[in-house]
Amino acid sequence: MADALPVWGVFQPDRGDPTPLQEQIAGFFRRSIAEGRLPPGARLPSSRQLADQLVVARNTVSLAYERLTAEGYVVGRRGGGTRVAHDLPDLKPQVPAQPAPAVPQAPVRLSQAAQKMMAERVGIGAVDGPLQPGRPGLDAFPGRVWARLAGRFWRETPATAFGYGDPAGFIDLRLAISRYLGAFRGLIVDPDALIVTSGAQQAIDLISRALLDPDDTAVIEEPCYPGLRGPMVATGARLVTVPVDADGLDVARARAAAPDARLVTVTPTHQFPLGVTLSLSRRRALVDWAMGDLATGGGPFVLEDDYDGEFRYAGKPVPPLKALDGADRVLYVGTVSKALAPSLRIGFIAAPQRLVDPLVRLRGHFDRQPALDTQAVLARFLDEGHMAGHLRRMRTLYRERRDALADALEAVLDSRFTVERPETGINLVVSLEGGPQDRVVCEKAMALGVRPAPISAYFRDPTRRNGLLVGFASLPRARARWAAGCVKAAIDATAR
Repeated sequence: MADALPVWGVFQPDRGDPTPLQEQIAGFFRRSIAEGRLPPGARLPSSRQLADQLVVARNTVSLAYERLTAEGYVVGRRGGGTRVAHDLPDLKPQVPAQPAPAVPQAPVRLSQAAQKMMAERVGIGAVDGPLQPGRPGLDAFPGRVWARLAGRFWRETPATAFGYGDPAGFIDLRLAISRYLGAFRGLIVDPDALIVTSGAQQAIDLISRALLDPDDTAVIEEPCYPGLRGPMVATGARLVTVPVDADGLDVARARAAAPDARLVTVTPTHQFPLGVTLSLSRRRALVDWAMGDLATGGGPFVLEDDYDGEFRYAGKPVPPLKALDGADRVLYVGTVSKALAPSLRIGFIAAPQRLVDPLVRLRGHFDRQPALDTQAVLARFLDEGHMAGHLRRMRTLYRERRDALADALEAVLDSRFTVERPETGINLVVSLEGGPQDRVVCEKAMALGVRPAPISAYFRDPTRRNGLLVGFASLPRARARWAAGCVKAAIDATAR
């Protein structure tokens, strides 16, 4: 049929319907085609004609036609207008089969590894809130710069780049991370020894799988980051917890408790959750232990988790433990989750050279490679100096937010409770020793709209410490007094 059928003339969009106008137009033509009112070959009105009749923007009609073309309902020919396709998609409605009657289901048998992991705490929850530990100041995310770099990537990158990539990560990003570590963390790393991961959590999982067999011994800090335990528990390794004091992990005690340790995990720059720094003497003792007798295979490997070492507010920056590692026994794990945003899912491992190939091969088995666009944008963000400027601004912002919250807490809390103001990181600790139980305080605080975490939850023995882990990075200074008031109200309500 050569001319547009009058069927389209009876359609008028419903402007009170929340469905977008372009979808209403596309839906009308889909139904007309499916019901035979617009047969194959029928010509649709021009976008200008239909826009004038419906009193909508011409672009709205054009977008509806583009969608119909993409779905196979219509075809467009130069000079021939837009016509109903002869080779139509399957237009028969899908009638669901009669549902089978419900039958009792046997319980699912999980693997032993899964059962062990289910029993472990999995870090912070998905529900965000003021004072939640580990949350960076996303309100200061450099969105405009990131969007501009992302736009450049999508405009300039040829389609041939979107095949399978290197499981070790995009080479431009590995080069940029290498330069970044040298400039900001004093760590010289060969780009070929870097492996880009989907966040620090995947890095921990890869290292655990690569190094731990059932019944191997692994040393973890007490208390520690919950995300460390799960991957190690899944390997069947024996975990030995060693206390952290004012100087960090007690290395002599660890060596005595686990002389045959295969892996030692530490957060030396800023211990999680207590915030202490591993002393220089203990750093050297740990590196000496890791070196061991190299003729017989050496001592344990060391997993160094440097999750927020960029944010130091006083004194000289503390170099990573790996900077002392002459024997190449330290696996340095970094992330941009705290420096930029957790949802970017970019972490990395600076690995001993002989472990690079096994770790890359393992990574290829699980999710093959990180997303190219995020890697490419981050590489440009690092190399063009945006990260340096961002970190300078964030250090100033976080110091101000730390001080505002700490001042507000000190002003309202009982003098029995101390506020430990950290020199590094994005969390502070409120000690509740001799006061109400921290877990109960946190439950009360959650009801008031804030989400500090109980320090006792990070210990295997919850009686070891009573206090609150409080995130300050995401809390604007203007809300510091309100948040401190909520903490005080939660403590008072628990004490009654």
